[in-house]
Amino acid sequence: MKTAIIYGPHDLRVEEVEMPAVGPEDGLVHVRVCGICGSDVHRYLGTRYGQRFRYPLNSGHEYCGDVVQVGENVRRINVGDKVVLGVDWVNGGPGAFSEYVRIPHADERLHKVPEKITYEEAALIEPLLVALNGFSKPKPKGRESVLILGAGPIGLCLLQLCRNECSGEIMVSEISPRRLELARHLGVTAVDATKESLEERVKAFTNGEGIDVAFECAGALDTLRQAFSLTKPGGRICLIAHYSQSAEIDPEVIVGRSLTVYGPGYGGIFFNEAIRLIVDGKVQLEPLVSHQFPLQKAREAFEAAANTRLSVKVLVRS
Repeated sequence: MKTAIIYGPHDLRVEEVEMPAVGPEDGLVHVRVCGICGSDVHRYLGTRYGQRFRYPLNSGHEYCGDVVQVGENVRRINVGDKVVLGVDWVNGGPGAFSEYVRIPHADERLHKVPEKITYEEAALIEPLLVALNGFSKPKPKGRESVLILGAGPIGLCLLQLCRNECSGEIMVSEISPRRLELARHLGVTAVDATKESLEERVKAFTNGEGIDVAFECAGALDTLRQAFSLTKPGGRICLIAHYSQSAEIDPEVIVGRSLTVYGPGYGGIFFNEAIRLIVDGKVQLEPLVSHQFPLQKAREAFEAAANTRLSVKVLVRS
């Protein structure tokens, strides 16, 4: 089978490898489509976060595919099921930037997807789950104001969750023209941080009080500082992005202003809610797909994903 392997910064090669052997607890999935996560881009670029992992690697995990084989002890998952989640590339073996991926402990890790959800939508369930986990921590409510720093796929999912659950003002800050346009299309105030003062917009937006809840989804030092400086005393902040550079946070800002700071949390505990939101049309995922490439052009796909001014979610098809 073909698989895309990252050997180092900007060094990605599509190669032929042996098909994975399927053990008694495993499932073998024919990958139909796999999204390039921001964390995949960090590994491809070799940033500070990306270098936490040893090359060579294939870290694809935002995928959807069809089960083509199951081990003798697998009971809940069947051949022909459309499935997502469960990739364990960290412990060896190809990830989902491959024609096929082996999922260990398939009954526990694989999640079935209704047929009415497309492969493309299903490939974005994983980032939607990150957004749901992040949203559940500060959980904006009522007429609270929300600031989302970064309108990548997770930020755009958060935007929709906030729009569904909150009656207050929602603002998104971004520098990518394409992502700004999409945020506006999804119905919130979008600020081009290259042309406007976010501080002045927030001041006017909140009558000088500051933001109730901030989600930092950009992974930039400037946006990290803005999350702390623009959130009002007693407000909540959720840090979701990975960072390419080391950052300093003054604890006195947190203590002195009584801020509550959360990490995003991960995992599939909100899987059923994610499915409901997609089926009910409460979260739109297909508009987030900006590019699609065949597996043999995976390097071009990663270069497109790294250019966030022009891309949102890039998919690799196999």
